[in-house]
Amino acid sequence: MDTRRRLIEAFDTVCAWAEEPGDGRPGDRAVLADQLRGGRAYLHPAYAGHLVKPPHRAAIAGHLATLLTGAEDPVPGAEPTTAGLAAEVVAELAAMVGLSAGRGRLTSGGGVADLEALWAAREVHPDRGIAHSADVHPGYARMCALLRMPAYAIATDAAGRLDPDALASELRRERVGTVVVTVGTSTLGAVDPIADVLPLCREHGVRVHVDAGYGGFFTLLADGDLLRPAPAARHLRAIGDCDSVVLDPHRQGLYPYGCGVLLFRDAAPVFRDAALEDAVGRDLGSADFPGEVLRPGESGLDGGTHAGAAAAALWLTLRALPLTRDGLGEVLAAGLRGTRRWCELIAAEPELMLYQDPELDVLSYLALAGEPRPRMSSVEAASRHILYAGAASAAGAAGAAGAAGAADAAPPAQLGTVPIRVLDFLRRHPRAVADRNRTRILRSVLLDPGAAPETDPGADPHADLFHARIATHAGTAPRRTVPAGVGAPM
Repeated sequence: MDTRRRLIEAFDTVCAWAEEPGDGRPGDRAVLADQLRGGRAYLHPAYAGHLVKPPHRAAIAGHLATLLTGAEDPVPGAEPTTAGLAAEVVAELAAMVGLSAGRGRLTSGGGVADLEALWAAREVHPDRGIAHSADVHPGYARMCALLRMPAYAIATDAAGRLDPDALASELRRERVGTVVVTVGTSTLGAVDPIADVLPLCREHGVRVHVDAGYGGFFTLLADGDLLRPAPAARHLRAIGDCDSVVLDPHRQGLYPYGCGVLLFRDAAPVFRDAALEDAVGRDLGSADFPGEVLRPGESGLDGGTHAGAAAAALWLTLRALPLTRDGLGEVLAAGLRGTRRWCELIAAEPELMLYQDPELDVLSYLALAGEPRPRMSSVEAASRHILYAGAASAAGAAGAAGAAGAADAAPPAQLGTVPIRVLDFLRRHPRAVADRNRTRILRSVLLDPGAAPETDPGADPHADLFHARIATHAGTAPRRTVPAGVGAPM
């Protein structure tokens, strides 16, 4: 097989989709490009619908180079090709979150890492369950069912964070062995109050697991000017005092799918029988294998069979964007600045309203549809209108660009929505009209914030671009018809 030619063809396929419209050439490559072009504009700055950042070029290069060798990263002593890179990456990520003396390993995905963390929780407290925020990722319910361990949902506060008072009431029932806290919920990007939860859990002899799949990398900014004044900074700094942490590099680490990171502050209580103790990697004591790792191939629910490409690609990414405030931290800071710029624009826009202030870079907002007191039904109708208007604009722009052969056609703004319970909505906006028990609001994350002009450091070209287009769609959202003689709701 002509590997070089095939790789160039694959690269050209992506470029044809991401940069230019196709020219209708026959063949499988053109079909694939058409399929990609017809979907979401992911990897383009105009896409803001998912809580995932595009992979860095270094990650792609490292992944591709290692895939060609077929490295499986089994046991350090037998196949050290990428095992040393995995150990180095684990040590760097553990230090980033404050677990400098901890140990851990790479997994085949963030979901597997979370599942293994719950398995560890069950091993430590086999007769107890877990407690988690009511807004935890829905996958936890399925994982607990798979492990046959009880799970108890804890109420959230008015910002979508786990309520410490509600947790304290649950802990007094002595049926919880591990509390799961989230750094960046999948709904609103909320940060659970880890610093307040930890003393409660220690008082009751309960472990704390941190799902930092989305927001864990923001620890790089916890002591910086952007986040230090925010309440989230105190809780980000408390991650290092927790018992286990999961990171998902493909979300904020600019890494492709297929890699999770599981870290333990102290793995000994988890691997307490002889067989499991043998599966725990010791301090290998050399520059090639820094720190302690759980040996791939001998530990973990996935058997450690993830490809060595995960370790190599992540290692290379962290060389290009080191885990410092000026490295990867600056990428995250750009997202925060863009989000805050967008908040200012929404605050001045009569057609839109913030749902709540963002803690990280996840922005939640809604279209008012001409109603100062938004109705649940009107909010959902407006959200769907804007969502589908953006998708229609995407298809129209692609078609028009293809017909004209214009490579610089302006891409439409595409975003996402999230369902909201009516009581949660009313806690934030008590004057809203609850004419249904659920609604749907808009949610956005700037995928690739633009560079701020030197003359206006607070500006962000992508935030302004998004806002202008979404405000236009919001202005055309359906309005509720009010019968003649009936005034606006008070």
